[in-house]
Amino acid sequence: MTDLALMKVHIDVLYQKNHKGALTVINEPPFETAPTVMVGATKEGKVVYFSEEVDDLFKKRVQQIVDESKDEMIAQIINKMTRRTNLSEFNMGPTYVFPEIKEMSPKVLHIKEVDKEVLAADFPFVKSDFEVKEPCMVVMAHDRVVSLCCTARHSNEAAEASVFTNENYRGKGYGAAVTQAWAMAIQQQGKTALYSTTWDNFASQGVAKKLGMRQYGVELAIE
Repeated sequence: MTDLALMKVHIDVLYQKNHKGALTVINEPPFETAPTVMVGATKEGKVVYFSEEVDDLFKKRVQQIVDESKDEMIAQIINKMTRRTNLSEFNMGPTYVFPEIKEMSPKVLHIKEVDKEVLAADFPFVKSDFEVKEPCMVVMAHDRVVSLCCTARHSNEAAEASVFTNENYRGKGYGAAVTQAWAMAIQQQGKTALYSTTWDNFASQGVAKKLGMRQYGVELAIE
């Protein structure tokens, strides 16, 4: 799969769309409104998606900015957006695809439906939406879940990871261990395992590096 095709798959994981291909809601509970504009950039090109709320004139203006920025960095697109539209809130960061995962750490436990009560104290939101969060991988210490990786969002083709480690247990490799196990489970389902973060989340980028993920692009969500 090309990087540009992978970006389209990733955006299908992140957001739900209407019959015209416009973004409607974020593809996870509580299904909040999708961003106004979503730009996915790879070395092969860029894709742009719009909220169903925007009009054709706005789409044309933004598309022109992106097209003019063909050989420019995302930061320069943001600068142009700020000057030429009323958009001012941005969220951006790298997008990754996992390598093939063939093993998982013995420290990691795979939480099943019958076990989900163990999540109640520290991850009640995962417990309440467990059906859409599977597979769920954890590391436990002193009978508490101290690190967890589950499915943030998914489609028929792919899934994106969500990982969290208790601050008192960071630096032990637990985040990488649960994320690796999650990716292996996703790949065993025949899906592509994906990951994304923000530029200021260095711990999350560290997990990606440790697991040998390949950064294939950058995503920019504009409110």
